[in-house]
This record gives sequence, C-alpha cells and structure tokens, in this order.
Amino acid sequence: MSFKAEFLAELEDCLRGYGAVPVSNPDALALFIEFVRALPETDQRLRCLEGVDQGSGSFWNNPAVWWEQVPRFGTGLARCGSAECRKLLDDMLDEAISDEIDVLEMEIRELPS
Repeated sequence: MSFKAEFLAELEDCLRGYGAVPVSNPDALALFIEFVRALPETDQRLRCLEGVDQGSGSFWNNPAVWWEQVPRFGTGLARCGSAECRKLLDDMLDEAISDEIDVLEMEIRELPS
C-alpha cells in the first residue's frame, strides 16, 4: 500500500468514527480527504511525510498531528477551503519534521562519546 493510500485510509477511518481520533468537523475532514486524494503521488509534501514515516514511523504516532490537528480541523470556521487544507497538510509536515528532528537529537545524545 502506498503512503498516500495509507494516509487516506487513516483519515477516512477517523471520519467514520473508528479511527485514531474523534473528529469535531466531519465536513471539513471530508474536504481535506478529497484535497489529499487529488494530490499527485509526487506531491512534495506527501513525499516528505513518506520520508519521515520511513525514517522512524513517527508520523503515525505523533500526538500533535493525530490528537490535536486532525480532530480540530475546521472547528470554528464558517467555511473550509483548499487554503485551509493546504495549511493543515503543511502543519502536519512541519510537526512530523520537528518530531523527527527531536528523535534524531535524542539518538545523537545517546551515542557514546
């Protein structure tokens, strides 16, 4: 299964109510799913997320993404559009990269001197 397909499956599970997290605004998340579905497999953000996932798998276990950003996406917005979807994907990528850097820094500190 490709990273994009796995990502979409996880988001769709959240939308259906049996995913990793409950969703506050199902309509907004459905829009985000369609936004991701329309992205080409070569989209740089998807490729970067896939790279982080291959590095440590920390993307799937990142609480700032799956327990904070996804559940609250679209909450408080009168309308959600592609700009908000791009921002969520960018925020997910930023958080995944930041988490990956933290993991690498911790591993470096644990190396024998």
